[in-house]
Amino acid sequence: MRNQYRHLRIEKIIEHNERTRSFVLNGNITSNPGQFVMVWLSGIDEKPISLSSVDRITVRNVGPFTAALFEKRKGDYIDIRGPYGNGFNVTGKNTLIGGGCGIAPLMYLVEKNAASGMVLAGRTKSDLIFLDEIIERIGANNVIGVTEDGSYGIKGLATDASIPRAEHHYYMCGPEIMMKKIGEKLSNEGVDPSFIYLSMERYMKCAIKECGNCSFSGYSVCSDGPVFRYDMVKDLPHFNEKHRTRTGELRGLKE
Repeated sequence: MRNQYRHLRIEKIIEHNERTRSFVLNGNITSNPGQFVMVWLSGIDEKPISLSSVDRITVRNVGPFTAALFEKRKGDYIDIRGPYGNGFNVTGKNTLIGGGCGIAPLMYLVEKNAASGMVLAGRTKSDLIFLDEIIERIGANNVIGVTEDGSYGIKGLATDASIPRAEHHYYMCGPEIMMKKIGEKLSNEGVDPSFIYLSMERYMKCAIKECGNCSFSGYSVCSDGPVFRYDMVKDLPHFNEKHRTRTGELRGLKE
């Protein structure tokens, strides 16, 4: 049952940069790219974490929970339930656009041979996690890097890149403002918005559509998402505007 916890050992820790690590676990999690798991650290908290492979979670250190997770070492155990949510369709060859830690769930698609081209964006080259692995799998000519400081590839933002044409779909994961602007850019270039998919992030407690904390303009991100079609969300009042706090208050994304 997906609501039962699995006690999994950390087999390997990959340090991508000073803020981002991947934890390889000793058990496969039957899942689809884009789904997530709930990770519980006894006595601390439980949080949703993206899967970057069938046996790997990738985490950015942003608060007390992730700081505690970063204290874990090879051989330690964590408790996981899931997976949850709707993921990406792995059919065909798709163009992927990832920003920062949002590259992680897209890496899972790369491993499923579902990518023909990819744009990776970050502040610096170190933010382009899995860069070498992605290049090895889909070829350097099919990977576009964008960094704000110009340390790799194009200097600028993801929107400054020429997005490779997709044979099937466009999949995005990263900051919401990035996904909004890329969605607009592709639509203006003639791409049907229903062929664009994005992964949303909201505060989650239960992951089973009961607590309401991940409410998003009438949808529950944990169960209706986290992957949504762009045409479904682009005009919603909460998209790139509002989120709910731990206590359920509706606030601006930057608050």
